Amino acid sequence: MRLLLLLAVLCGGANSSIVLQKMYGRITSPDFPNNYPNHKERTWNVTVPKGYAVRIYFTHFNLELSYQCEYDYVKLSSSGKTLATLCGQDSTDTEEAPGNKTYISIDNTLTVVFRSDYSNEKPFTGFEAFYAAEDIDECKQLFDGEPLCNHHCHNYVGGYYCSCRIGYVLHENKRTCTDRWIKKYCPNKRELPAAALRR
Repeated sequence: MRLLLLLAVLCGGANSSIVLQKMYGRITSPDFPNNYPNHKERTWNVTVPKGYAVRIYFTHFNLELSYQCEYDYVKLSSSGKTLATLCGQDSTDTEEAPGNKTYISIDNTLTVVFRSDYSNEKPFTGFEAFYAAEDIDECKQLFDGEPLCNHHCHNYVGGYYCSCRIGYVLHENKRTCTDRWIKKYCPNKRELPAAALRR
């Protein structure tokens, strides 16, 4: 019975998940700056407001090196895609270490997973990383292969808006511009494709 309780405590303590919703913060491996323990997995789910991405960089990185980071690693992912799997101290032909690189999420979420396997031949001190919300320039994005705004796009912190050249009015979709004459005399005319309206 005691063995079952001990296994439950050990297995339950091996994995943990932390939710972070602040605009910036610090993430460290377990027991940092001391050596990280064996057989540990920890997940940080970072979420910032829409209109922002998450930028993360490492100020300290010292993990066990293994082929394609299969033993100990830090994995960064966003929007269901892996941004990087990191291990070691320096990048090699088959492994990546962060060095001075900065990573940016695809959307407003970033998942950071730390994993250590059951043993290490020598101690490693793990990692320290800092993240911050970074404004997305929506004007650089495409919508169905077309620019986000038909005429002019204005980016601001946390969002964007579209505007039109003189003689045009902004359509109800807040993206495309329609000739003022067409809008006035053909109010029920369906929206033309953005490419047809562009002049």
